[in-house]
Amino acid sequence: MNTEQNMRVTAVLRVIASLIALPAILLSLAASFPKLGVLPSLTIGEEILKPVAFFCLISAVILSYSHFVRFGQNKCAPQWVGACIDAALLAIVAFFTFTYLHEAIVEKPELFPDWLLLDIDPMDRLLSGPPAWILVSALLAVGACLYLNIKVWGSPLVIVAMLAASYAILATFSSHFNWAPDNVFLNYPLAANDPGSELRKYLIIGDAHSLLGTFTSILLRIVLPFVILGSLFSATGGGKSLIKLAFKMTKNTRGGPAHGAIVASSLFGTVSGGPVVNVLATGVLTIPMMLNQKFTKTFAGGVEAAASSGGQIVPPVMGVAAFFLANFTGVPYSSVIIAAIIPAVLYYLCLIMTVSLEAGKLGMEPMGQLPEEYQMKRQDWANLAIIFIPIMVIITVLASEAFTVAAAGIFALLTLIPLSFIDPDVRAKPSMLLSAFSDAAITAGKILLLFTAVAIVDSSLSAIGFPNSFGAFISSLTKGGVSVFGMELNGGLYLLLVLTMTMIAALILGMGMPTLPAYANIAIVMASGLTGLGLSVFTANMFVFYFAVASAITPPVAVAAFAAASITKADPMRTGFTAVRLGLVLFLIPFVFAFYPELLLIEDAFIADQVSGDLIAMRPNGFEWITFWSIMARVILAIYLLSSAITRYDRRHLSKFEAILRLVLAVGCLCVPIAMHGISVALSIIILVFGTRLFGTERPNLA
Repeated sequence: MNTEQNMRVTAVLRVIASLIALPAILLSLAASFPKLGVLPSLTIGEEILKPVAFFCLISAVILSYSHFVRFGQNKCAPQWVGACIDAALLAIVAFFTFTYLHEAIVEKPELFPDWLLLDIDPMDRLLSGPPAWILVSALLAVGACLYLNIKVWGSPLVIVAMLAASYAILATFSSHFNWAPDNVFLNYPLAANDPGSELRKYLIIGDAHSLLGTFTSILLRIVLPFVILGSLFSATGGGKSLIKLAFKMTKNTRGGPAHGAIVASSLFGTVSGGPVVNVLATGVLTIPMMLNQKFTKTFAGGVEAAASSGGQIVPPVMGVAAFFLANFTGVPYSSVIIAAIIPAVLYYLCLIMTVSLEAGKLGMEPMGQLPEEYQMKRQDWANLAIIFIPIMVIITVLASEAFTVAAAGIFALLTLIPLSFIDPDVRAKPSMLLSAFSDAAITAGKILLLFTAVAIVDSSLSAIGFPNSFGAFISSLTKGGVSVFGMELNGGLYLLLVLTMTMIAALILGMGMPTLPAYANIAIVMASGLTGLGLSVFTANMFVFYFAVASAITPPVAVAAFAAASITKADPMRTGFTAVRLGLVLFLIPFVFAFYPELLLIEDAFIADQVSGDLIAMRPNGFEWITFWSIMARVILAIYLLSSAITRYDRRHLSKFEAILRLVLAVGCLCVPIAMHGISVALSIIILVFGTRLFGTERPNLA
């Protein structure tokens, strides 16, 4: 099959995939639609919603990543082999869908019509275990989902899932045969004596940790409207007009287009929800402008990657992972938005400061006048309504507390569709909206596929009770005292050690993964350990969430930096390290709000009353304004010290010694003991005021 024929087949399969996914999208939106007095409410049970969505969305992904097409392009095997692989994957998906419905009828016959009911006694099933074909179906589905994850998302997440499953199997066998000693996490057996019933529970139906458990519910009931919203935002002219507005706002600053990239990426990132999508959407316009302003390729790529990754921490949407954070912690999403405000402002403040100092170091002047193609025109001002009105709808609905998060997304979606016709391109070609809707359907399928791998990790570890056991183990270490290299660690230092371990684990697991699985996998294991050391459930999850976001710019697999490097044509690794340098405060802020939960503003950020006598000395049990303003002042001072140290410039070129000293003092300003942060603040002020007299001025060519 030649290239032209292959393209036609790809287009046809894409259309078929969209049509197959459409029923799942519509059914999910109907299930999430808010109850309004003027409209009849539609109740759709998850026993029906989940299998239908699984069949439709995963089938759409299989067709979108067809082996038949790939073999035709690469000629690595006969195309009929590719067709057979596609058919086998579709058959497995259909088999598992039938199995899920079969078990749902057995489990809850009252939800189905009489003609569908089966002559099976649930109690007999419970005692005798499920038939072998049900377990075969589940295991085939697991294998197919892991294989598809490799094709769509790569191997890192699949490796983690297989390790978790292997660990659960080893734990079960070691428990039954007494292979493992006490106090080792290999001796926590499955809850039931019947492995078949337990596998059914964790792989098919009957538990929140099953293959189509909590993660799938959140996607279908809450996240889906926002996935569609982000796709429609990207398809309309609102995004480009938003970038022009950012350039207009920053044209008189010394950083110019780099500041514009930061503003545009932060605003666009909150609706796109993904760092790579954000980089590719905004970077094609912002990066050339930065290069024209004489920023280096690696610096321009680093700015775009750091700013785009931070879009996931910018309210009100914050990306998919934030919805799961709200559900995992039981904190209302409106409170999550409030908690995210100050850390997001501090992060982008650091980026803006760093760019300003870098521009000053290079002797740049403000652009003043923008090129013609970047100037705001009347149509651009009109296009901004496409972005800002739906966002205001989300904020208003969430603030009212009368509707759910899903309702906020649906109302914003219903607002966005007619607003899209403000864009003349949409009016000329309304099919753009259908194409965006189709892209959203495929994206939803890819996210669901992602969730199956995360669910395998969750179900494997939950089946052996690992998260609770690990949390209890971390907490128990403190009872007898903890020492490192002979040095006794107090509560605060021990917490700092565990937080550092959590950060490293999140960054490693986040390599090459989207934010959600990186966050979920670490939260499943480490969050309970952090709560045992005095952090609230919300603060512990927020800590993990931030480092899952940071993994997008962390080498060696910095996906956002690699995306930016594809535009700049610079070295991806150097771009990644530049992004880390620019976004360094993203790695510090979580430690700050772990010890100073005032930064998160909400009561859920503080420890529970029953553990008020925790390990952290002088830890607050509620919001305190004095502590809040104290830490805010110190964080802003630390950010300025960091920005100047990173660029080695502060109205003059800094020596290496002074840059290192500023880094040390920045960390000292954030320490809890007053003796440490008091001395650091005093020394910092002296250096900022009398730095030239104390250190002189470094030559520009040595900077």
